Amino acid sequence: MMQRRSWIAGAALTMAALAFMPACKRAAEVNPIVPSIEINRAKAPLGSAIEVTYTWTLEPGAKKLAQDYRVLVHFLDSHKVVLFTDDHLPPTPTTAWEAGKTISYKRTVFIPVYPYVGDVTVAMGLYPAQGKGERVMLKGEDIGLRAFKVAKMEFQPQTENIFLVYKEGWHNPESSQGVERTWTKKDALVSFKNPKKDVVVYLEADTCVKCFTEAPVLSVSVSNKAGVTVPIENADVFLKKIHVKAEDLGTEEWADLRFSMNQSFIPKNLTPPQNDERELGLMVSHLFVGEADKLGKLPEGSVIEAAPIAAVPPVKGAKPTPTKTATPVAKATPAAKKKP
Repeated sequence: MMQRRSWIAGAALTMAALAFMPACKRAAEVNPIVPSIEINRAKAPLGSAIEVTYTWTLEPGAKKLAQDYRVLVHFLDSHKVVLFTDDHLPPTPTTAWEAGKTISYKRTVFIPVYPYVGDVTVAMGLYPAQGKGERVMLKGEDIGLRAFKVAKMEFQPQTENIFLVYKEGWHNPESSQGVERTWTKKDALVSFKNPKKDVVVYLEADTCVKCFTEAPVLSVSVSNKAGVTVPIENADVFLKKIHVKAEDLGTEEWADLRFSMNQSFIPKNLTPPQNDERELGLMVSHLFVGEADKLGKLPEGSVIEAAPIAAVPPVKGAKPTPTKTATPVAKATPAAKKKP
């Protein structure tokens, strides 16, 4: 459910395809900035997560960039049609880049579910953050309109993933800016077939912090044996990667994954009230469970170890905390992370 993304409109796909057709030849001075990428596995199923390291090597003759640029990252099918993007602002603004330096950083990328498997080309580039001006002519293999080929990988069928069964506590998915997201109630339950080996749970989520009467806290547990507690300090989207040992999954054929908030809220009870009577807890953008030995190397320090727990609150029968005196907010649903 959280692994799907909305299809890019046909017109947009057509434009994307045209964008990677060979551009008219013209003289362009190369700024010797070399983009490169490292992906932690060469093959990955649709709907799974990959760990990506982006690197920009500024050679001694690299010219100073006079404005802030966004990073272009396009994942293209065998016909050079854009499947999805990971465009973003680099952690170090491009105006601060200096010749002779190397800029490197990591990002987790979730692969959407499309009816496409096979070879994928990854292209990178730089375009003006404010939309004024041209893309930078970088040093590398230009595959059209100053998008530079940096890697190839293979997308595998979604069936290679651990299949998740969404049970109690989930509302219908909502689409925002092309990303499918889903609210839970105070408590929610997902089950998956037990692989009898270590797994890593990827959870990307957020909530309306101002809608709660006290600081929201999320508890995540697996098979009533191990889990973590996640205080939610602000409305930003957060990503947690939780390592669960095989022995904590138990011996049953199916394992349960539970999400429990210390409170929930009802938008209709907020001040001012909103036209929504649902009980809401956590807004989930991505949920992925992968076998640890198939995920490749994960960034050091990015994974939380699930610890033993004594008991887990039940899913059924949970009641929302009254929120009539909650801090006034304009919207119950915080904005999703922006994707170009």
